[in-house]
Amino acid sequence: MKRGIYYVMLCLAVFTAVSCNKQLDIDPIDQIPDAKFWSTERDLDGAVAGGYALLRKTLVESPKNSNDDNGYHPRFYMYGDRRGLIWQSYTRDQIRDGTDAAIQKNRLRTEWGGTRQWDDILFNWAPFYQIIEQCNIVIENAHRVPDNQFFVGNTRAQYVAEARFLRAFTYFYMVRVWGNVPLVTKTRTTEKLGRTDMNAVLDFVEKELKEAMPELPNSYSASGKNAFRATKGTAQATLAHTLAWRHKDAEAVTYATQVITGGVYKMLGDSVPDPTKPMGYLQYPNIFKGRSTEGIFEIDFDAATGEFGRNTSMANLTLFGTQWAARQEPLWAISYTSANRTITRMTNLTMMFPEYQKDERYRVLFTRSNSSVKPNDSVFVKYASVVDPTRFLYDANIIVFRVADLVLLRAECNARLLNYAAAREDLNTIRKRVWLPPYTGADADLYLEIFKERSRELLGEGHYFYDLVRTGFLTDPDYTKVPTRPTINQADFTDGAWTWPVSNKAFVDNPNMEQMRYWQRY
Repeated sequence: MKRGIYYVMLCLAVFTAVSCNKQLDIDPIDQIPDAKFWSTERDLDGAVAGGYALLRKTLVESPKNSNDDNGYHPRFYMYGDRRGLIWQSYTRDQIRDGTDAAIQKNRLRTEWGGTRQWDDILFNWAPFYQIIEQCNIVIENAHRVPDNQFFVGNTRAQYVAEARFLRAFTYFYMVRVWGNVPLVTKTRTTEKLGRTDMNAVLDFVEKELKEAMPELPNSYSASGKNAFRATKGTAQATLAHTLAWRHKDAEAVTYATQVITGGVYKMLGDSVPDPTKPMGYLQYPNIFKGRSTEGIFEIDFDAATGEFGRNTSMANLTLFGTQWAARQEPLWAISYTSANRTITRMTNLTMMFPEYQKDERYRVLFTRSNSSVKPNDSVFVKYASVVDPTRFLYDANIIVFRVADLVLLRAECNARLLNYAAAREDLNTIRKRVWLPPYTGADADLYLEIFKERSRELLGEGHYFYDLVRTGFLTDPDYTKVPTRPTINQADFTDGAWTWPVSNKAFVDNPNMEQMRYWQRY
């Protein structure tokens, strides 16, 4: 009985008691409550699973209004998509007016720092350090499980490798949000840490992923673990993204290729339909329900276990009309920024999908609503695997990495390397999959076209803002290339304007903590 209780305690210990390191909100565990806990493989597996559970809880966390279950600003989609202004509030923001204007002006701290839930949640990195603490616990205690407790095919090294992967992934994710972050690699950290330079953190991430990779399986015999627990492909995909973030493009191409050609994952595709006949069953939408062969790393939401979509899923944010949700208009809408820098709801989706007459994505991911209030508005049905619209129940996983993402990432890296033929081939692989002809534009325009293709293919998957940063389009002075983005110039970017400010909680009793220079001004 004690061991069963400790499975929960190990996942949640960091949420209880008084922290001895308030700046990171890490609760050091001075002793294992049950001396026999680390006695079986089941114990170790449960401890690793606890890390994934904390990751899931952290990525879907959102500010909420009192007496309202809706998560209007979930971390995963706020950091990755909404910050880039490709989504906006449909009418008015349910948490606070002026959200989109604050994002566009990049005044998150001066205009939102006093909003408790933004400071407590979106600015707050403490939950990510709780994931890291969980991983550190596993790494430091895995040796206590006796050798004879492991089943055939499983090893202690595999579980340690999973913990090292999850810790590395968490640090990579944090760097993309906050830039410089404290680097913690041991449990019971009580030092008053300052921020570690992001390049040193990413050096650590690269090293951890490369060393963990050989011990990870290609796939799991238990299908319930695939895409949700670390594999070689998961580590390779994370490493490819980490390297591309740093413009180590040749190496990024190598690791992306290992995923693409490894034989474990493959893109789902459909034949071009006969225009004289109704479209039959299509594979492409199954990607976004989750657990497809295209998914490399996902956060699982399974309606069968009573997981409600209104708890911060993209399905809940975008679906409306009685067929899909018990509301008559969406919470978020696709947006664009006009030439005069005005944020505008995109009512004509052909702006994003100029080849809409042929593009499968336009044809199957959007449809007219059956809303009594907005009957002519388009519904974004990418995540419309509806189980019960009245209770907001959806099968709609968070797709962190998938094969098409890696194909287009490889195209982007090759374009930066001026390997235009290889970049064009990958771009056309994605275009062909969605029934489009090969791209015939000039090599000089290829880099921008790959960015636009990622915007279309990965719409609503938490990539857009990171793509703006990585490609350099975030600060391009020519707004005609990519108009939909916040206003950030190169000087401010250098001072950290692309990051998020750090919560006031990080400064409690810690003289070594500081904001990035930009957020000291704003």
